[in-house]
Amino acid sequence: MYFANPWGLLGLISLPIIAAIHLFQRRFPPLLVAGAHLWGAESRVQTAGRRRDRLPITATLLLELLAGLIFSLALAQPRFGQLDSVSHLVVVLDDSASMSAGPSRDSSLRSAAIARLTERVEQMERDTRVTLVRSGLQPTLLGARAMTWDEAKVALTDWRPHATQHDFQPAWDEAAHIVGTDGRYLFLTDHIPQDTTVLPRGMDVISVGKRLPNLAISTARWTFDSEAGEGQLFLRITNSSGDAVRASLNVLSGEQAILQQTFDVSANGSLPLEVNVPGGLGKLTVTISSPTDGLEIDNTVTLIEPKVRMLTVAVALHEDSVALRLMKRALQSVSDVQLGAAEDADLIIGPAGVLPELTPDQWWFGIGPINESADIRKQAKDLIGPYLIEKQHPLMDGIVLGGVVWGGVQPTDLNLRPLISAGRIPLLGQLAGVTSTAYLMNIDLARSNIGESPDWPILMTNLFELCRDDLPGLRRWNYRQNEVIRFRTDSTMDKAEDRRELQLLVPSGEQRELIRDRNDLVEITRLDETGVYEVRDGEQVVGEFAVNFFDDEESASLASLAPGERQARVTTGTSQLSIDDPYSWLMALAILLLIGAILTDWYVLRPRGFSRS
Repeated sequence: MYFANPWGLLGLISLPIIAAIHLFQRRFPPLLVAGAHLWGAESRVQTAGRRRDRLPITATLLLELLAGLIFSLALAQPRFGQLDSVSHLVVVLDDSASMSAGPSRDSSLRSAAIARLTERVEQMERDTRVTLVRSGLQPTLLGARAMTWDEAKVALTDWRPHATQHDFQPAWDEAAHIVGTDGRYLFLTDHIPQDTTVLPRGMDVISVGKRLPNLAISTARWTFDSEAGEGQLFLRITNSSGDAVRASLNVLSGEQAILQQTFDVSANGSLPLEVNVPGGLGKLTVTISSPTDGLEIDNTVTLIEPKVRMLTVAVALHEDSVALRLMKRALQSVSDVQLGAAEDADLIIGPAGVLPELTPDQWWFGIGPINESADIRKQAKDLIGPYLIEKQHPLMDGIVLGGVVWGGVQPTDLNLRPLISAGRIPLLGQLAGVTSTAYLMNIDLARSNIGESPDWPILMTNLFELCRDDLPGLRRWNYRQNEVIRFRTDSTMDKAEDRRELQLLVPSGEQRELIRDRNDLVEITRLDETGVYEVRDGEQVVGEFAVNFFDDEESASLASLAPGERQARVTTGTSQLSIDDPYSWLMALAILLLIGAILTDWYVLRPRGFSRS
């Protein structure tokens, strides 16, 4: 046993003081006598001074001693355990979506984990403090650090496991940092890794897993054909159990039923579905249900109807040139692209030797020859490789240049960041030092066979899609959980004197501020909630998009969950948390006031002589 406030033991000084008062105090009340001046001198009796009598054992004495003892012990705060510390339980909570699985919400794995945690805390001291660390891509605290158990129970009501599969190591490291290198902490999960050597030495593991069947929407995609004016919905339903499952599918647009279907999914199999849907629906909610399904989060998908992002292209190539013929063929194979004037175009394609005046929002793609002089074109080189391709650039996605003759290459002093080069000669590069995005192709298509190779349509498609992605507004409208979203805002609407901050409204109702850089680019991360998000500029809705749970591994993991325990490999006890008491001096002052009150009481009740009247 120890005392959290040892200064409180000074209150025991009051016990001998109380006894002394009762030992020396005469208990006769003052006697008032009328006409004492008429009494003779012989009638005056000299009373003896104070003398020590035997201590009277009275109820008053015992009660006062008991009160002093109780008050002193209360001030001292007796405790059992290590001095100046309380037990500190640090718990890592597996926030994977599988922890919310179960036959019902009341009997989910989450509920079982909370029950096991309650048992652990009840076996510890009453004043045990609890810290809850929730795993995820970025570990976070659930509630505050070092909470009382009552506070921790309130925080656990907000725990809703919903994360996709992730690495637990960051959460383990966070817990180890809290308890120290020699402390122990607890990990609550639904499965124990087969390779237990990866588990930290100081971590106890409790698994509340239970094998459950699961039916999931593993893929959901909504495309829209602007020419036909209708969309196509593609779904894949996956069964992660060893038995065939009969399931129901419902596709709703608001209250309108678009599709209702019942089907069978084979054991450990999947079923693809394709549905044509009319345009203008705006939003679809897809739900599957099965009597034996164990996980709810992967049964519902919300999809936003894709918007048409029309790309305007201006072609300024020479008439009857090979480049113009190849460009027309490339344009015919790409959807949602229209021809327009140069001043209204998003992308201008023209001769490499003439760079037009561009706005910051416009793209330019120049096709050689750079110098159209007959003599210089005659001196140009034809190359057959090898070619160095900058594979990290998205424009080069899928480009291989196998068997391609790169003809008409001319020397150039332009400031190019090469994407395709042969030795030190840039063949295709991005112009540096310009405010817009500009690419130059150092080639003479009349002397090259690239137009007949698969690389030409791939290159043009990449160019059109990259330029389309740079248009203002959302690039897509349906994303996976924790996918990063990037888009550009409309710079013409962002006046310097009226530039408002963008806000992101999450499905739970919380608002987050979005930051756009000087190029009006916005990046959205930490999309860990499923549902529909809105991007707002003041009261105006810039766009909305949906985030859904798609994780085949997490959905299939329910078939391999199992209970178990593993003790930590360290021999130290539970973690201790130091407690600083800021009230010690106030308690000492209270003790002094108590002693002063006792002495004052003695002074008031001390015996006095006769009073004359």
